[in-house]
Amino acid sequence: MKSPLFKLFAAYLSFTLFALVACAAETASGDWKWSITTQNGDTFESTAKLKQEGEKLTGTINGRFGESEITEGTVKGNEVSFKVKRERDGQAFVIKYSGKLAADTIKGKTEFERDGNTTTRDWEAKRQATKGAAAGSWKTALILPDGNRIEGTLNLKQNGDKLTGSVVLNDNETPIQEGVIAGDNINFKVLRQRDGRTVTSKYKVKLSGDTLKGKVESDWSGDWQTLDWEGVRAK
Repeated sequence: MKSPLFKLFAAYLSFTLFALVACAAETASGDWKWSITTQNGDTFESTAKLKQEGEKLTGTINGRFGESEITEGTVKGNEVSFKVKRERDGQAFVIKYSGKLAADTIKGKTEFERDGNTTTRDWEAKRQATKGAAAGSWKTALILPDGNRIEGTLNLKQNGDKLTGSVVLNDNETPIQEGVIAGDNINFKVLRQRDGRTVTSKYKVKLSGDTLKGKVESDWSGDWQTLDWEGVRAK
């Protein structure tokens, strides 16, 4: 019989693992948009293209002062922060952005100092779906440990952050399931039948223009195995 202390520890461990998985699923990569209302009542829209690699955040912001690169960008857990250097009337100043990432929203504060005064404003940015970025036909290759390649085709349709389509291998077409795109991250599953059992292949890849690159985790042989996978948009 397991002791109450053991059960409490097991519950704590399960919760911790769940929290870590949930945090890992979040990414700040993508296109973001927000608006700022000045003291005069004028409203200006700004957009940002952000790219997250681990805890490092890079990208650009485009607003009423033009386009600028962000600096000191970090993502720690769900905490996002970066700085942007701007110039107005010949005077340079730095805007500090900070907020909490939750799915497709970042909520927090902006702060800047100008003429000896510090101004703080609420900030809420929303991720913009990249329309049709992943849609189309892709020539793909699954790279085996010995270097051989299993080539195929991936056909995708995109509706907002949802993906549908199919994978074609050896003239066999199989629909994808649970397809989603968040920023430049694409995830989907493919289920196939083999020797009386269901084989699951989990695709986790990144989109970069006309290239897809990532991993496929599959139990095709009965044991889970992870292989490199890549795709090029068909012309």
